[in-house]
Amino acid sequence: MFTNYLLSTFRNIRKNFTFSAINIFGLGLCLTISLLLSTWVLDELSFDRFHLKANQIYRLSLEYSFGGQTAKTSVSPTALLPAVLKDFEEVETGVRVYNPSAWNPFIVRHDDKFFQEDHFYFADSSFFDVFSYRLLQGNPDKALKQPSSVILSMSMAKKYFGEEEAIGKTLNVNNSREYTITGVIEDAPGNSYLQYDFIASFSSLKQATEENVWWSANYQTFVVINPLANLPQLESKTNEMVAKAIAAELSSSSDYAKYNWTLLTDLHLKSEASGELETVSDMQYVYLFSSIALLVLLIACINYVNLSTARATDRAKEVGVRKVVGASKTDLVIQFLGESIAYSLISFAVAMLVAQLLLPGFNAIANKNLSHSAFFEPGLFFLFLVAVLINGLLSGIYPALAVTAFNPVKILKGNFKTSSSGVSLRESLVVFQFLISMILIVGTIGIVKQFQYVQEARLGYEKENVLVLPLDNATDKIYPQLRNEFLRTGVVQEVSRATESPTQIKGGYSIQIEGKTESKPMITTAVSIDENFIKTMAMEFIAGNNLTETDMQKAQVDTVYSFILNESAIKELILSPEQAIGTSVRLNGRRGEIKGVVKDFHFASLHQEIGPLVFFNQPDQYNYIFIKLKSGNLRESLQKLGEVCANLSPHRPFEYEFIDEQYYSLYEAEQKTGVLATLFSGIAIVIASLGLLGLVSFSTGQRKKEIAIRKVLGASIFGILSMITKGYSRLVFISIALGIPISYWIVNTWWLSSFAYRTEIGTGTFVLASMICLIIAIGAAGYQAMKAAVVNPTDSLRSN
Repeated sequence: MFTNYLLSTFRNIRKNFTFSAINIFGLGLCLTISLLLSTWVLDELSFDRFHLKANQIYRLSLEYSFGGQTAKTSVSPTALLPAVLKDFEEVETGVRVYNPSAWNPFIVRHDDKFFQEDHFYFADSSFFDVFSYRLLQGNPDKALKQPSSVILSMSMAKKYFGEEEAIGKTLNVNNSREYTITGVIEDAPGNSYLQYDFIASFSSLKQATEENVWWSANYQTFVVINPLANLPQLESKTNEMVAKAIAAELSSSSDYAKYNWTLLTDLHLKSEASGELETVSDMQYVYLFSSIALLVLLIACINYVNLSTARATDRAKEVGVRKVVGASKTDLVIQFLGESIAYSLISFAVAMLVAQLLLPGFNAIANKNLSHSAFFEPGLFFLFLVAVLINGLLSGIYPALAVTAFNPVKILKGNFKTSSSGVSLRESLVVFQFLISMILIVGTIGIVKQFQYVQEARLGYEKENVLVLPLDNATDKIYPQLRNEFLRTGVVQEVSRATESPTQIKGGYSIQIEGKTESKPMITTAVSIDENFIKTMAMEFIAGNNLTETDMQKAQVDTVYSFILNESAIKELILSPEQAIGTSVRLNGRRGEIKGVVKDFHFASLHQEIGPLVFFNQPDQYNYIFIKLKSGNLRESLQKLGEVCANLSPHRPFEYEFIDEQYYSLYEAEQKTGVLATLFSGIAIVIASLGLLGLVSFSTGQRKKEIAIRKVLGASIFGILSMITKGYSRLVFISIALGIPISYWIVNTWWLSSFAYRTEIGTGTFVLASMICLIIAIGAAGYQAMKAAVVNPTDSLRSN
């Protein structure tokens, strides 16, 4: 019996090759998309789950409020970990992790090899008690005990030492300190929150001894808690302890500072804190790609049901004959379901092959490093195999029941062709299929428009042709000479210094008007700049003046500062720009007065609203040099700058970034999302059109005699085209009518709502999406209709 069903299946595939190819190709392509997206989703969900204590590791991150303003940051002070280890028995162990090289890349040197490194971590000796990274060489209990000890990743060991033994050798860091290599650690897995290249002992830092300091929060604190610990109670006790420790610093009963405990495995997708050690993602992308994966599978399933019910009349006589010779309804249902499952399994085999071929390109687009073996992970493979079988059953059940339910006498007479039930189902499924297509098109246009908006947004500063160079102590000493030489090259317009790049200023401070008893401290972002920074960035003053060399000297000699505030800061202080000039304020203990007000500019991602910002002048905080290039030959300009740096600062490599590159990197996730969503949505829509193409093909095949008679009676080709396509056009118009409000709600309330500054999804978007759906539908239907319309009517009338 099984052999008979199998042979019948392959005969049907061969006999109806077009139908079979559309189903196998469509479902195979959909399964390919789902496989790729599923591996991406599973990789995102797998972050840090490889640690043995993953469900016990928490990160303590600071949340504080002053003057009604609240901020969340990922960092904590050095005092926090010793305090919780001492006072709370529920905390088994913990580690502090710090990456100062993220702010200013470290220069790491061995003999004549030296590079800039931005993943130079510091960690307590308990690092391996918390995390489960493998130390390939060295003793995990001792590797980070002593000051000036450092562990290298395997990649860094090869980079600096090749095949030589690294342990025991030394590295010079920032041309000032020698670190002894005490271990070699595995490269951080791609699904790890921590992405270290070097891990030096925390005791190497002078801050390691500051265990009573609660306000200098620059460190990530991770703890391992007892599995039976009561987390809410532990959080409450921690915050009570912190409130007592900083009570003297809080000026209002509404002000507070507390620590949020976040499970390590939630950091990558659910973090709400700023200042993360590494770039994190967002759960909405998991939902987005999971939704696309399901929708494309649904489209493929709809294709199969549509084409199978449309073909039901072609197989009606086969079913009638089988019933007459004794086949039961159960036998026929099993046969049809078997065929459907066979199609699904063949499609799955095709999908596995195509997914393997496409994986390198997918990795490049998604910025992942997924391996080919990921598709054969037992969990994923079994899940997809079950999904394929379910898809085969679901997509084949209706055609099987519909065809086998008819009386064999009626089937053999051909009455099945007049049944309206199959037609109604197919029309409903076409509407649903193009509804999905409409949502995918509008969603894709929304993503693309938002990214275009981000690229073209007026930021309030000049991001084009501005070069960023790291600034260290040695370079800072020769900065005046370096600046002059840069300007003498003839390719440089302006040079300046600052603590951070304007693309993402993170420094958290508080500011307060002096002399007003009712004035409360206000949370603000602040950054130290020199007198040329605002001019380099082409920022716009709306009141007051820029900093001068005199202001810089006054701050160094008399410790009296000059401040420049943005519009948002002035509004929060309830001052007008004119009133603000000359107002005495205090910024984290720095006394001075407001000298100028600049127009608001975006100093963070467009996901965030522009908040209060203060510029002040403190040279010992400069981390970067900013060079505004003149228009011209970029390669020649960079060559001249490289020569200047090689002559005056040969201690560090000439490695740089552009401001616009930093800005676009803030939206890397959105860019990847846009590319993948556009690509996969486009494929899904093509598959939908293939399904419609096959459906119209069968429909016109059933009406070929009618079309021939109409032609004999004088109907034009255009008239026949109109007759065949108008029904499908009506279905697409229904899909459009339903799709517009649904897609508008999805795009505006879900995707764009995460941006404080965003594009508008207006009428044009829906007109464009509607036109695309209509063109696809009319094109697919029109193509088959044209083929039927040009056939010689004599040939059609002769056929049975």
